[in-house]
Amino acid sequence: MNKAQKTILFIIWLAVMIWGLTGVFRRLVHGELLVNYGSYVPWGLWVAAKTYFVGISVGASILAWVVYAFDIKQLRPVVRPALLVSAATMAAGLIVISFDLGHMWRTYEVFTRPNFSSMLAIATWLSMAHLIYVIAALTIELKPGRTHSSTLRIMGWFGLFLAVTFSGGNGAEFAAMISSPYWHSSLGPIMSIGGALLSGVALVLASVALFPFSPEQDNPQLLKILSRTVVGLIFFILLLEWSEFSISMWYARGEDYNLLYSILFGPYAYVFWFFHIISGSIIPLILLLWKPAQRLSAGFGGAMVAVFYFAVRLNHVIPGQVTPAMKGLQQAYTDKWLTFAYFPSSNEWAVFGFSVALSVAIFYLGIRYLPFSTTNSIEERGE
Repeated sequence: MNKAQKTILFIIWLAVMIWGLTGVFRRLVHGELLVNYGSYVPWGLWVAAKTYFVGISVGASILAWVVYAFDIKQLRPVVRPALLVSAATMAAGLIVISFDLGHMWRTYEVFTRPNFSSMLAIATWLSMAHLIYVIAALTIELKPGRTHSSTLRIMGWFGLFLAVTFSGGNGAEFAAMISSPYWHSSLGPIMSIGGALLSGVALVLASVALFPFSPEQDNPQLLKILSRTVVGLIFFILLLEWSEFSISMWYARGEDYNLLYSILFGPYAYVFWFFHIISGSIIPLILLLWKPAQRLSAGFGGAMVAVFYFAVRLNHVIPGQVTPAMKGLQQAYTDKWLTFAYFPSSNEWAVFGFSVALSVAIFYLGIRYLPFSTTNSIEERGE
């Protein structure tokens, strides 16, 4: 990347960061008066952003844990960027969800007096455990000298257990809500893990293809393996979605049918069709199948999958809240905060922009100041 390109990217990042900081300032000063969610729709853009960032973090870390656990030497160069992506996005997820709390300064209480009968409390503890473990693994990975391969295998298997448990738990946050037929699905935890893998591996592919941090990462065979992995995960997610939509809509009646119909053909249908299907699936599939080992094709394909998977998170969080619990509820009382119509306010988007800019900054500082060459980082015995 030449100097002019770096300057343009920096200007874009700075503009997003400044815009985001204005949103953070307004949130801190005015509280939740500038948001568009309310009593009927209490979870909005920031909750969707949290599930999005956390999903990427888990998916990227699973890639690293698989490489460790199965000692996949061909993929060793992606471990460090994968762990860095995981740490940066998890930090963004924890930051953005803190702004969604009515009393954000009391966040510490989930650790000082937790209620472990709550899925939210369990998910918060698992989030911190995941972040700490990723940072510890990255520290060991970057430590000068050699690390015994058997140690890495143990770390990998434990990391896999933690990541799958954590990701499944995040899916269960929604799936366990029996009051919402849209969320209450046994596919929820599986969709959570699959979506995490897809978005996380796709972002690692984009980072390795577009910004190779070391000579080992500038490898066509490495890009080809990651591209094929992302292609397989795209088809897997589309299969799960087809299963969920087709079964729930088969008889064209029921609450599930109305909600899914609104996603496919309602006022925000473009989120599903344009952002998810076309921009996040079809175009990336063309790029990744066309030239899977070519840096620009693989990089932009992976980036599109990772970026536009946010549409899936939005379609998961918002529609599950827009159906009244009883008929006529929306007419019983009228107030700004008592509405089932929701679209994020400019301040919500600004805070989301801040979390994105923060994640990018953490990632950039990591690749700028941390060693990313994997040569001689593992002590191999008997191999």
